[in-house]
Amino acid sequence: MLRLPLLIYNNKFNLPSLPPPGTFNGKTVLITGATGGLGFATAAHFVNLGASSVIITARTAAKGEAAKASLEAQTNTTGKDIIKVMELDMNALESTKSFADKVTSETQAIDYVILNAGVLAVEFKQLDDGWEQSLQVNVLSTALLAILLLPWMKTAGKGQAHLVFVTSGYHTKVSVDEPAFPQKEILGYFNRKENFPSAAPGQPGMYGVSKLFEHYVVNEIVKLAMDSDGSPQVIVNPTCPGMVKSDLGRAHRTSFLMSLVVDIFNNVMTKSTKGGARSIVLAALTTPAETGKYIRHYGTEEEYKQLAEKNITGPQGQKIQAEVWREVLDILRNKYPKVKDIVLQ
Repeated sequence: MLRLPLLIYNNKFNLPSLPPPGTFNGKTVLITGATGGLGFATAAHFVNLGASSVIITARTAAKGEAAKASLEAQTNTTGKDIIKVMELDMNALESTKSFADKVTSETQAIDYVILNAGVLAVEFKQLDDGWEQSLQVNVLSTALLAILLLPWMKTAGKGQAHLVFVTSGYHTKVSVDEPAFPQKEILGYFNRKENFPSAAPGQPGMYGVSKLFEHYVVNEIVKLAMDSDGSPQVIVNPTCPGMVKSDLGRAHRTSFLMSLVVDIFNNVMTKSTKGGARSIVLAALTTPAETGKYIRHYGTEEEYKQLAEKNITGPQGQKIQAEVWREVLDILRNKYPKVKDIVLQ
């Protein structure tokens, strides 16, 4: 009976402290999906903590410029040329590829990359690339962007850059056991409307499935970021900010009743985006020895270890991870041969 109140307290009120002022003095930060919600709050924290350059991405230039103006007003940096806007639409692989090409050619130094952009889809929607939106944005585009940025981060980051993936605790709620979960052609299976998981409140749904696949991608990116002696050339961490009141849950507002449920949930259970963004900032300050570690500030490491055994670290989870990664690479390198070259380096 005490578990739920403790969960609410730890998530909503027991927040980690931000690092001291000046922590990011002179640093360059890239944050995807930063026009609102967690991404916006994360950008504000980095600016307030001294970052000299914060690149935010937006699906349209107009939305990005509006977010920039709001950020500058909130952080008292209007006219200081700290915040830069770049267009990125992760609903399209070509936009993701073009963005990666542009940012790596135009930005000479990078210290922190926060891959925050994501979607929570409650209905099946197939995008122009032929993939269900959650698979496209949370898995394929995220994987493509991380792979394409990695060589740049290794050199421009001088071996000390951090790559942070904003994930979700919902990834632990997905069972990968047979026979209910496919063992082969996994992405193709979930790319069919009839296999779209239920999005009922409290269920992982397609969001949880896609975030599990993203976690598998992160685990493989950790390996790609290592040098030949096993030391990280880029420090990689997934992080979960906990339950946050943000725009991500807007997809659940399918009726008046569902909007009411979302409002009650947000008021009772969730923290502010500023509070959630603290975890993201702290995930960017891990040590080389902590590369690959799942960063969260609710629950214990032992609790997460037990949860992850079911679908990540255990034999079945490792089997599914290998298959998902193989499928992701096949899709991406067939479209972009450069992916193969990077993975084989």
